[in-house]
Amino acid sequence: MANGRLEGKVAIITGAARGQGACEARLFVEEGAHVVLGDIMDEEGQALADELGEAARYVHLDVREEANWSDAIDAAASLGPLNILINNAAVVHFSAIKETSLEDFNRVVGINQVGTFLGLRSAFEPMKAAGGGSIVNVSSIDGLQAKNGIIAYASTKWAIRGMTKVAAIAFGRHNIRVN
Repeated sequence: MANGRLEGKVAIITGAARGQGACEARLFVEEGAHVVLGDIMDEEGQALADELGEAARYVHLDVREEANWSDAIDAAASLGPLNILINNAAVVHFSAIKETSLEDFNRVVGINQVGTFLGLRSAFEPMKAAGGGSIVNVSSIDGLQAKNGIIAYASTKWAIRGMTKVAAIAFGRHNIRVN
């Protein structure tokens, strides 16, 4: 029962090849949006873009890489002015603190936290030029509470909450909502 709430809108969704991101992409297209599906799972992402048809484009997007963000912004521009960014891409690493390597910790921080930062930074100018937009940064219940075995994940989800509040203040005057 789509009602076209996103008719004419252009969105980038990270982590869009499967799971929550794929569900978001399907819903956005159903509601009339054109969607850039960003992910590192190229086969799955392209298959979803093919399923969704002309309203979707897949781009390889490792959210830790600035050049990949530039490609995603360019793909969105080919569909129209960028109106929406869903910073959805994330990973979790389950491990006791003393068994979490720096490499494992940094990987989670890079994808979850740095990826969100780069998304915010990359989307700002195109959204400002479009007259505004909406950015949704996906956190987690683990950004509100502590749990054993997820030091890296919880750290990033708490950080995303703070980054979202800062970005909401900074971007709000440009008619860009950040939640």
